Amino acid sequence: MKTRRFLQGMIIAIILFSMIIPGQYASAAELTAHQDFTKKVSSELNKYIKKSGGRVTLKYQDLVTGETFQIKGNTSSRAASTIKLPLALYIMEQAEKGKINLNQRLTYKSYHYYGGSGVIQKDKVGTTYTIRDLVKKAMIYSDNIAFIMLKERVGQRTFIKYMKSVGGQYAYPNGQNLTSANDLTIYAKRLYQFSNKSPLGKELVGYLKKTVYNTTIPSGIKGTAVAHKVGMIPNDRIYNDAAIVYDRNPYVLAIMTKGISYEKSQKVIANLAAIVNKNHKAKASAQYFKSKADVTIYQNSSKSAAIGTLKKYQTLKIISNKGTWFGIKFGKGTGYIEKKSVIALKKASVSGWAANLPQIGIIKMKANAPVVDKMTSGKVIAYFNKNQDYYFFKREKDYYVVDLGGRVGYVANKYITDLSVGM
Repeated sequence: MKTRRFLQGMIIAIILFSMIIPGQYASAAELTAHQDFTKKVSSELNKYIKKSGGRVTLKYQDLVTGETFQIKGNTSSRAASTIKLPLALYIMEQAEKGKINLNQRLTYKSYHYYGGSGVIQKDKVGTTYTIRDLVKKAMIYSDNIAFIMLKERVGQRTFIKYMKSVGGQYAYPNGQNLTSANDLTIYAKRLYQFSNKSPLGKELVGYLKKTVYNTTIPSGIKGTAVAHKVGMIPNDRIYNDAAIVYDRNPYVLAIMTKGISYEKSQKVIANLAAIVNKNHKAKASAQYFKSKADVTIYQNSSKSAAIGTLKKYQTLKIISNKGTWFGIKFGKGTGYIEKKSVIALKKASVSGWAANLPQIGIIKMKANAPVVDKMTSGKVIAYFNKNQDYYFFKREKDYYVVDLGGRVGYVANKYITDLSVGM
C-alpha cells in the first residue's frame, strides 16, 4: 500500500514539475550546434591536454550568441602580464569619460625599474612619456615599467575596485597577482564591447593586434585577426593568453598553462586555440535555427522597419550571415533577424521545407496576417505585417502557399488585399 501511494505521489510530482518547468529551445530529437560544439571540443581539448601534460585552464565565449565553454575556467593562477589588459582598459575608459588625459606626461623614476619584458628599461631615468605611449608600450611590448608607472598613476586600490566592479573574481587577493581564464574573458569581452562604441577602445584593440608576442593563440588561428595579451613567467613554467578573435562570429578565448616548459607551452596554447577555432567555425556555419522567443523580422540589417514576426520555437533556414544578423527568405526578398534571438541547430528536424519552388505571384496583406504550418488546424508560425508584399508559389483552396525562411507556410485568402500573378 505504501509503495502504491509512493508511486502515485511520484507521478503527480512529475506532472506538476513538467507544468512548472518550461520546454527547452530544442526538443529531444534536435541537437543544437552548441551542444555539438561542446561535445566535440571537450573531447578534443581534454585528449590533447592529457597528452601535453601540465595544468591547463580555458574559457571560451561566443560574442554573438553568448554561448560559453570552459575547462576549470574559475581556477586561479598567476596572472603574469595579462594583468596589464584590465589596467589599460580602465585607463582608456576613464579617458573616454574625460577623467584621464592621455597626453599627460609621466616621468620614469629609478624606483619604477623592473626587468623582464619591455623597452623602457633601456631608456634613461628621467625620461617622460605620455599616458597614451605607456599604454601602447604595455600592450605591444608588455612593458613592465610602463605598467608600474600607469598603476601608480591610477592607484592600486582604484584598479582593484575597477576589476571587481566589472566582474573579476581575482583582484590582487592578499596582494597576489592572480587571475583566471574566466576573469580574462570578462576583460576581453568588455574591451570588445568598448571598442564597438569608442575610438579609444578601437585604439587599444589596435595595440593588441600589433603585439610582438604572437606565438600562442594567433599562431593557432591563421588568417584571422586576433587582439590578445600574453603573460608568462618562464622560470615558473607559466604562460597565459587572453584574446578577442575576430572571426565572422567573433569570440573571446583565454588559455592559462602551468607546469609546461616555456617553449612547449606556446605550442600547446596555439594547438588548443586551433581546436577551439575549428569547432567554433563548425558551430557558426550552422544553417538551421530555432527562435528562442517571438522574433521581430526586419526589412534590413537594422531595426528601422519591422515587416513581420517569427513565433517562438519555430525552425528556419538562413540564406545570409553577416555581423550580428541572419538573413532569411521573407517578403519579396530577404528579411533579417538578430542572431541573439535564435539558437543554432545541427540539422533541421521538421518537415515542410520549401525547395526553391518557382514564385508565381505576389500577395499584399490587408492586416497583420498569421502564417500557419498547415491548412487544417494549423499552428501559427509567424505573422506578416499589414501592407507587406510577399511572393507565393502555389494556391491551395483558400490559402496561398509561401516560403517562410525555407519553410512552407500558408496564408488565408481573407488576409489578402491585392494580388499580382504572372510576373
